[in-house]
Amino acid sequence: MKTLLTIQSGTSRVTPVSITRQEEAVMNYLQTEGFAHATVVVWQINTIRWGKWEQGTLAFADGQEAKISLWMECRIFNDEKELHLTRQKNRLSGRLVEDGAGEATEYVDACSRFWGECKACASGWMTLRDDDRKLSLTVPAAEGNARFYGLVTRNYIGIHEKTAQAGYTDYRYVKIASADQDVKGDA
Repeated sequence: MKTLLTIQSGTSRVTPVSITRQEEAVMNYLQTEGFAHATVVVWQINTIRWGKWEQGTLAFADGQEAKISLWMECRIFNDEKELHLTRQKNRLSGRLVEDGAGEATEYVDACSRFWGECKACASGWMTLRDDDRKLSLTVPAAEGNARFYGLVTRNYIGIHEKTAQAGYTDYRYVKIASADQDVKGDA
C-alpha cells in the first residue's frame, strides 16, 4: 500500500453515470466497466449494508438480497475505481472515478478507523465490535490480521477557480485496511 497522508501523483478520470434503479442494470454496468471484484456499501432507507461484488454477484453481510429499490446511495469500490450513485427518482445517478487513466492529478490517501475491534473473521466477512457501546458492524474481510480496521479514502487535490486556494476537490473510497498503529516512544 502507498504511504498514507503524503501527496502522490497519478492520473484519474471521472465519468458521469445514470442507470435505472434495477438490480440487473447495476450488475450489467459493473460487468461492462470491468469490475471483477469490489467492496459495496449501501445506504438504504432504514439501514447501512456492507457487501461484496464478486464473479458477477452481489452478496451482503446480512445474507439478504440486494433490494436496490430501497437504495438511497451506494459506493462500489476497489483499488482502481469507485462507482458512487445516489437515488434520483427511478434512476441511480452519480459518477465513476477511475485511477490510472485520464488527466494528471495529485491525491492524498487517508485511513479513517472504524469503531470497534475485529472480534470474528469467517467466510470472507469480519465483525468489528465495540463492547462498551454495544455496537457491531460486519464488513467484507480485509487482508492481514489486525485488531482495528479502517476505510482508506483517496482525496484528490485541486485549485479552486475563484480563490486560487488548493484543497480537496473530490474523494473516493479505496478499500478496507488495517488501522493498527505502531506506538513508539514514551507517551
